[in-house]
Amino acid sequence: MSNQKMPQAKQVLLEAMAQFRARFPDADVDKKSEFGELCNQQQALKKQNREIQIKTKVISRKIGEAKKNNQPATELIQVMQAQSAEAKQLEAALESIENKILDFFASSDTSEPHNKKARVLAANQRYPSAVDNADRITIALLDKEDREWDDYVAKHPAASIHHRSQWRDVLKKTYSIESFYFFARNEQQKIVGVLPLVRLSSRLFGDLLVSMPYFQRAGAIADHPSIETALMQAANEQAAQLGIGHIEYRDDILREWLPSQSNKVNMVLALPGSEEALWQGFSAKLRAQIKRPQQLAPEVLIGGKEYLDDFYKVYSRNMRDLGSPSHSRRLVENILDRFPGSSWLIVIRMNNRPVSAGLLLGHGDTMEIPLASTIRSANPHSMNMLLYWEVLKLAIRQGYNQFDFGRSSKEAGTYRFKQQWGAQPKQLYWHYWLFNSKQLPALNAANPKYALIIYLWKKLPVRLTQWLGPLIVKNIP
Repeated sequence: MSNQKMPQAKQVLLEAMAQFRARFPDADVDKKSEFGELCNQQQALKKQNREIQIKTKVISRKIGEAKKNNQPATELIQVMQAQSAEAKQLEAALESIENKILDFFASSDTSEPHNKKARVLAANQRYPSAVDNADRITIALLDKEDREWDDYVAKHPAASIHHRSQWRDVLKKTYSIESFYFFARNEQQKIVGVLPLVRLSSRLFGDLLVSMPYFQRAGAIADHPSIETALMQAANEQAAQLGIGHIEYRDDILREWLPSQSNKVNMVLALPGSEEALWQGFSAKLRAQIKRPQQLAPEVLIGGKEYLDDFYKVYSRNMRDLGSPSHSRRLVENILDRFPGSSWLIVIRMNNRPVSAGLLLGHGDTMEIPLASTIRSANPHSMNMLLYWEVLKLAIRQGYNQFDFGRSSKEAGTYRFKQQWGAQPKQLYWHYWLFNSKQLPALNAANPKYALIIYLWKKLPVRLTQWLGPLIVKNIP
């Protein structure tokens, strides 16, 4: 089949894997594997083709110089001819592979949208059911990690990785934190909604429940909005019985019946199907910022616990410099243990010294970076730009459709940093149930009462903050 015979073939080939996932969301493992291998071959051939083109330009220039200086060019011309023949073979091989890729789409419904934004919106339709059966559900508390819970989370379009039951074990092992995981069952005893909550309690910050602390969001998700409301009401009753001061529900939808704060947004980038397409979408300024650190030949490492020491050196030092307590090294270690295949560490070394690092998590069609740091001495070299470029490439290679840069205050410096990569804001709503108060909590660094603590923290030795930080941060949502 010729490439020209298929409408929008160029767009399909530019982001083949993303198009495949959109057209065939229920494809079996064999079909996914077969198509993935074709995409890998396509990218390898395109890379070889680019290399041949570069070599051809160099040889062409040498031939021109030889002729200009009346020097023999026979050998150079023979090399040029050999490279031209190799280039034709590569082009033929590439055309064959791309025809096979297009054959996967030939029998599919061509009315299906190719627009990336449309696909992302379609994937985020929140409720699996239009039937309001909240009066026929039972609500209970999860007492251990549960496969049925996680199966529900895996299939729910509004779920994040932070809804998964493994977090109970992660937080208990790391900080000895108590959790309340509410779930709803229908009359057939099938789970139809979940709500994870974690209890934080200290003299400094009070007694509260959060869904989830430390991370983006894990508010109630269910088959129907009325079931989400029922789960939250059950949690409110539990909190009242325990005398808890307030509950913070971290959502990405507005719930009119609760007071809320909406000063935060998630910055989300829709990913194309190839690194080349991503690169071409960047501004010239952004590409130059990425190229700058590459000239120093840094070492980029991606893996798991083998890079934990490097990660924590960078992360804890950067957090001290920002005036914020760092999480425990054990938190990151436990996350890597409990989420194999869905968590990674990335570390960039310069002169054998770690200077930039991040923790990555993947769920559904989204990869996110909940922890990322670069030491200040590396900032003039734009190592943070290289970090994010490498992370975005990894997200594409792993088959994700979106990259979540994390939350930011609107128009803040971090907001503008993420915006330059093409990320778009997604509104967050943090809702509150208040026990005996009418004032919304202000547990954030912008609160003036924490200014002196932040100032003093920056003066402490890094080793001391590594010990003190986890004792403090475990109670900060």
